[in-house]
Amino acid sequence: MIHYTHTTLTDNQLRLLERIRRCASQVRCYPRLDVFEACQLISYDADILDSEATQMFLRTMPQAIGRRLVIYQSHTDALSWDERWIISLVESVTRADYDSVYFMVNAVVQKKYRREAMQIASSMVKISA
Repeated sequence: MIHYTHTTLTDNQLRLLERIRRCASQVRCYPRLDVFEACQLISYDADILDSEATQMFLRTMPQAIGRRLVIYQSHTDALSWDERWIISLVESVTRADYDSVYFMVNAVVQKKYRREAMQIASSMVKISA
């Protein structure tokens, strides 16, 4: 286990965090992806890869939440609120705990994007495996 400020991450959470951070560093140079476009892409391709789902999630969330996500570089000892939220969201999706997913999305995502954010988040079910 790694201890971050006021937080302890399990090995699985740490691996998930590093996957998210690596993906975020890759998509920084990509253009933003519209939330509705991402949902259409997911609808057309049921066998979407976990890396593609993560990329779509990270590229659409700034639009959905109305601000940039704070995601640190790999192996940084700090843990942002956004990183913690994404880890919790992915874990809830993986457990099929959709009450928690619904709560987390409603707490952060702008109302007009909530349904689409739920769909995009649900496509990330394989990422924590």
